[in-house]
Amino acid sequence: SVWFGASLAYLGGANFSAFIKNTREDVNEHLEKTLLKALNKLNIYLNTPLPEEIDANSTEDITVSTRKFLDGDELTLADCNLLPKLHIIKVVAKKFRNFEFPSEMTGIWRYLNNAYDRDEFINTCPADREIEYAYLDVAKRMK
Repeated sequence: SVWFGASLAYLGGANFSAFIKNTREDVNEHLEKTLLKALNKLNIYLNTPLPEEIDANSTEDITVSTRKFLDGDELTLADCNLLPKLHIIKVVAKKFRNFEFPSEMTGIWRYLNNAYDRDEFINTCPADREIEYAYLDVAKRMK
């Protein structure tokens, strides 16, 4: 979707980069809020039921999606693009900024956990310590 492409660039690009490279404590809160806003947009998308999840003939009112991935229960190219970036953000933000995705972001956690259940994801994803090492020179210490 168009939303997805724009959101991916927004989430994985400038917002995360500014947050992780920032050295000023007085700016950190603003950058964290900006990252949270982007994550929340993704979370809302992941929790919004897709049309195929809603049965027009059912009396059930589906208010939260249960799908595993962006476009349903199967991995797509879009997932293969977003999931590694999302995982890197999770690992690096925790290590260098003590920032964790809020537990209330159930769509994001469902999405990540479904990826972690897939061999093709865990077998191609670098170990957390490798990701942390790769960001040692990028992530700046707060002053």
